Amino acid sequence: MATNAVAQGENYYSRDKYESVRDRHQDNFDPEPIRLGAFLVNSHASASATYIDNVQATNSNKISDTIARIGLEVAARTNWNVHEVGLKVSAYRNEYLDIGDESTNDLRARLLGRLDVNRNVSLGAAVFAEDLAEPRTDLANSVGLDRPVEHTRVGAAFDADYHSDRFRWNNLVEVSEEDFEDGRQTGSGTPIDQDYRDNSVTYVRSRLSYAVSPNLAVFTQGTVRELSYDQNQVLNGSVRSRDSSGYTVSGGVDFELTSLVRGDIAIGYFSEDKEDDFFKDVDGLSVDGRMEWFPTRLTTVGFTAGRRVVDIGVFDSPSALQTSFGARIDHELRRNIILSAATNIVSYDYQEIDRTDDVNELSLTAAYKMNKRVHFETFARHINRDSSGVGVFGDPSYDVNLVGVGLKLYP
Repeated sequence: MATNAVAQGENYYSRDKYESVRDRHQDNFDPEPIRLGAFLVNSHASASATYIDNVQATNSNKISDTIARIGLEVAARTNWNVHEVGLKVSAYRNEYLDIGDESTNDLRARLLGRLDVNRNVSLGAAVFAEDLAEPRTDLANSVGLDRPVEHTRVGAAFDADYHSDRFRWNNLVEVSEEDFEDGRQTGSGTPIDQDYRDNSVTYVRSRLSYAVSPNLAVFTQGTVRELSYDQNQVLNGSVRSRDSSGYTVSGGVDFELTSLVRGDIAIGYFSEDKEDDFFKDVDGLSVDGRMEWFPTRLTTVGFTAGRRVVDIGVFDSPSALQTSFGARIDHELRRNIILSAATNIVSYDYQEIDRTDDVNELSLTAAYKMNKRVHFETFARHINRDSSGVGVFGDPSYDVNLVGVGLKLYP
């Protein structure tokens, strides 16, 4: 009887044996949410100054500048025992002090809610809108544009989840639209059409999990993606469609072991079918994994890996195989001083042209929490892209270095 009672009280999906350095709350240095009626509000204002040695991410004629970034973030959610309503808003301005045409906005808003039907079933919905600009280091920005490509993204998401002691069934449907603004050629001012990138996406994901023990769950997962573009493009003298439909099926494990390791790893198969026979269908091995290792209470080591098919906006290649690996170390030097180092290695294998892009990024960060209301951060980043193959146009390879310092103020 006692054994059964303990078993029934176990949480088979609890993954809190270990606390990562970045998730650990320090009562004397981390801000507390503000209570406004039924809402808990987290907010902060931030400002930073960053020196960048290669503003336009080119391999020659490099231009340096200083970026002043200021912004505000607000996140609010209800503190009810059941159900939830929330809002997330952020607004940032990236101001280049010498090259004003490079200055951009970063605006995001998301309204979300959750309805708890009963103790096992919940339904959720969200609407979102974003007004962004692509960084110069993005792969699609290697065509000599006079300024970063700006675009908007709007959409809605719906989820339905079932949870029992050992079973979990999580489902998501998301629809979104992206609209890209046209650009101009540097120097000549010739218009560069970006309308071929305007698209609508319908994305569906379903995951069914079974907990073998409180430390280990196995799952099977499937995704479907329908990608539809607002207009066709003219390629090699003919009208072509970039529309596609694809799916992924995978299986994996979700675990937190007594050997100081936890993670979520899925391996499977993906397939993307092109509507236009001019473009090749793409399929292969899919990978999606995250793992954390806790060698000591003061150090957290994280790893990520992925393999999927993406459309990165290159005119003559609507698909690329993206393979990525990442590692990060966070160390709590003192309760209010966090040192971090991270590296990401990403390879893009284009499907319609002979081209491969290898992007490597290394970053170092030091965060200092003076008190609950004032936090400082200093950072350095190095980004390198090496493009190879006969399908390479111009010289899109580059090295970019950034060094900066930032300040966050909490109410």
